[in-house]
Amino acid sequence: MSAGPAGNPGLLEFVRAAKQHGVNDEFIVSLLGDRGWPERRVYAALSSYYAETLGMPVPSRSGQVENARDAFYYLLNFITLGFWTVALGQIFYILIARAFPDATQEAPYYAQSLRNTISWQVAVVVISFPVFVFVHTLIRRQLAARPDLYDSGVRRWLTYLALVIAAIVVLGDGFWFISALLRGELTIRFLLDSLVLLVLGGGVFLYYLKTIDPPNTQS
Repeated sequence: MSAGPAGNPGLLEFVRAAKQHGVNDEFIVSLLGDRGWPERRVYAALSSYYAETLGMPVPSRSGQVENARDAFYYLLNFITLGFWTVALGQIFYILIARAFPDATQEAPYYAQSLRNTISWQVAVVVISFPVFVFVHTLIRRQLAARPDLYDSGVRRWLTYLALVIAAIVVLGDGFWFISALLRGELTIRFLLDSLVLLVLGGGVFLYYLKTIDPPNTQS
């Protein structure tokens, strides 16, 4: 038996049996959703059922526009998140460096005014953070209105890519810390720098991990 668009013959067979007993589409989607089936897969099975019943395929619009839109939103979300988190980290590094000066650092570095030193980083945060919040809000509204978008291939690929990058940052911070510990080079400045990197990298990782699946499927 052909699996059809649903990609699973058992799912399509269940939909056929349910429809033959007069079960409405909404209940089928809800029931299978509670069993962990993505709405997109369920609707694909319903489309196969109606195509067989009516003797003609269900017309569909190309998903290229939606894929391009998803790529735009998620890339912009990822890029702006990277901008403001890196800039914020640099601000903390500069503040920590001034609070705990390094004797090997050249004096002119500390002689510069704090405003001049962090002006670029502040500008990046002021511009990129509101854009990030705006795009994030658009994405959340779309997902709330259409939960099937959680299964978007573009969305999942970019989200997992962000998770990998964030995980590399957190792991690198751990390597950096253990290496300094073994060399006996731990200082208050080093500990604070490491903590900033851990909080920002870990925060990004948790952010994407929390948003990758629908809320009702997250433990």
